[in-house]
Amino acid sequence: MYTKTILVTLFAATAVSAAIVDMRAAADFGKCTPTMDFQLGRPGRKADEGTFLPTDPLVAKGQQDALNPNIITNEICNQLTNVCDANDAAKALCATAKAQVQALGTKDATTADAFNQALGF
Repeated sequence: MYTKTILVTLFAATAVSAAIVDMRAAADFGKCTPTMDFQLGRPGRKADEGTFLPTDPLVAKGQQDALNPNIITNEICNQLTNVCDANDAAKALCATAKAQVQALGTKDATTADAFNQALGF
């Protein structure tokens, strides 16, 4: 029984990984590169205070940096619809990446890296 459970889990993980790869291949982010970065000491912040910000100027327009990465991932995913002309596969991939960041619960450079990697960057 234990072996069957492991095999089912492995097959499910493989199927999910394949679906994400397919989603990445189909994703067209339009005019944008929907990535974010994490930096310490941005203007108006303490030298040891890290914040997140979209890296693409079109996505970042009007957006201030944020201590909470979920604010930035939400903005990036919204901008895929509002200004980037991204396709549905890109929007779905962004939603998946956003959920991964929320599940991580981290607020450092690894958070931005995880989001960017989930999008294929």
